[in-house]
Amino acid sequence: MKFKLLAASVAVALSQQAAAATYQLTELPRHDNSKYSYVSDANEAGDVIGHASNLFGVKIDVSYIDFDDSTLKSDYDSVKKQYEQIEEEITFTLDDIQNNDAANTNAQAHAFMLYHLSRRGANQFQTVVQAISLTYNNNTAEEFVVYDEQSSDYEGLTRSVTNYLTSIAEDGTIVGWGSAPFKKITFTPEGETEEETYFVRDWRNKGILVTPAGEKVRLEPAFTEHGGISIATDIKQTNEGGYIVVGQSSTSLSQRAIENIADDCDGVDEPVDVCIQSISTPYHTRAYKWTFDNNFNLVDATDLGLGFTPDEDSEIAYSSIAVATNSDGLTVGYSRVRRQRDDRLLPYEQAVYFEDGEIKRVREVESFIEYSQAVDVNDNGTIVGVFGRFSGGSRDYDATGFYFNTTSAEFKEIPTYFEGSATAINDINNNGFVVGQGVIEKSGSNRRREAFLYEIGAEKLVNINSLLPCKSDTFPYTIAEAVKITDDNKIYAIATKTVERRNTLGEIEKDSKGETEYESVSLPVLLTPISGEPESCKPPEAETYERQSASWSWLSLLALPLVALRRRRKA
Repeated sequence: MKFKLLAASVAVALSQQAAAATYQLTELPRHDNSKYSYVSDANEAGDVIGHASNLFGVKIDVSYIDFDDSTLKSDYDSVKKQYEQIEEEITFTLDDIQNNDAANTNAQAHAFMLYHLSRRGANQFQTVVQAISLTYNNNTAEEFVVYDEQSSDYEGLTRSVTNYLTSIAEDGTIVGWGSAPFKKITFTPEGETEEETYFVRDWRNKGILVTPAGEKVRLEPAFTEHGGISIATDIKQTNEGGYIVVGQSSTSLSQRAIENIADDCDGVDEPVDVCIQSISTPYHTRAYKWTFDNNFNLVDATDLGLGFTPDEDSEIAYSSIAVATNSDGLTVGYSRVRRQRDDRLLPYEQAVYFEDGEIKRVREVESFIEYSQAVDVNDNGTIVGVFGRFSGGSRDYDATGFYFNTTSAEFKEIPTYFEGSATAINDINNNGFVVGQGVIEKSGSNRRREAFLYEIGAEKLVNINSLLPCKSDTFPYTIAEAVKITDDNKIYAIATKTVERRNTLGEIEKDSKGETEYESVSLPVLLTPISGEPESCKPPEAETYERQSASWSWLSLLALPLVALRRRRKA
């Protein structure tokens, strides 16, 4: 039997006594035109932001595509064979896509073109991003457009941008970041007569602040040549008034990027902007802090620095990032650093905090395969994060949570579900309660994760699912990840639930017998502490459908550029 156990400290309202208590679940609105909806942050007042992925019906532009292209034909033949192998008929041809708009009306053709475009270069083919930012208002989850624009080639937004709302202050001020939309241009290479189509954008990412009145304030990077980069990861209202925003900004070009631009980006074979944008890491980026007054006037912009001094002849780009801050301005994140005992540069980032103009390490490491990241800090100066070792080129299955007291310099590991499990930390509240997700299966190539609740100083973490009603037809939820915990211990989380399967156009799918198909989707939920008796549950039956959001972090779900940021799981 699986017993519903509750630590004595689940809710402050219970005065830390060993009383029976559970959580009640409220399903937050889902975005109607997307398969998966998520929450990324919430404030004490209940204002919620998030994002959605697998957007239905994204427009495909085929006007520039060469339908004699060998890669396109090969992809079609491959997909056609896959349908034949499962004894299903393919319902479109390449001619249908070229002449009959099948890419936007036929579900098979639409899915095929999404697959094909994902395999081609971003600068010569349409970029399609099936993810949007959300604000939750009453009974709806509404799209929030960061930097996208109306397309000149088809109806609606370009859907070529990344959009992330990352943090919301107590008065509803929001921060995040997004990319500029791609625009289609033509270019004739030197010595050629035929024009070629390219897609370019003005810049990669720029941070944004959105006031409670809806005014957008762009967070310009410190270094703007070729567009520059900035992102905003967290915002807090200060005790003295005003706002602190933290994140990252470009500060200069690396020497290697300067040389590559000079040598290769001459505008002869391709547009200069296309060449520059193909350089993967051109900028030195630093943890950054922007300070605003109560009227959202920028008071100060501060480079928080790098955890070491690079060699003078170094050609590559180095970075640090600020992930979270508290109301006193204590800021945490991670940076490249040198090993203290021999001054050798460590290859992976290490958890740091930025205080009084200094960069301080959370812990010292000895091994060159170790990494650590600080992901949140509360107003008491307690930092939480993860540390581990790379194994086989991956960190997914070797991550352990930690908390660090900046006053006493005490560093402690947070327990895992079992020895050999892995943990991802998302948030800590001012009462010392920590939430995240952890591996619950001891074997398998894609081990399931479920959400946990942990109190600083407790001996073990609690699976949040053990604090909820038993899973049944009337309670079909599994909590895959806890994202945010407020000071009254309300938890905003990501749950999985089985629903009717929908294709990329949003149509309900049926099998060859005409029966409706089902799948597991991710959706946002609010968990509220209540009093109640512990409940014992029968052992759960094996899941029929894959838990879509139970992979490492909902940041990987969108393939975010910064995988381990607090409250924004990969994608």
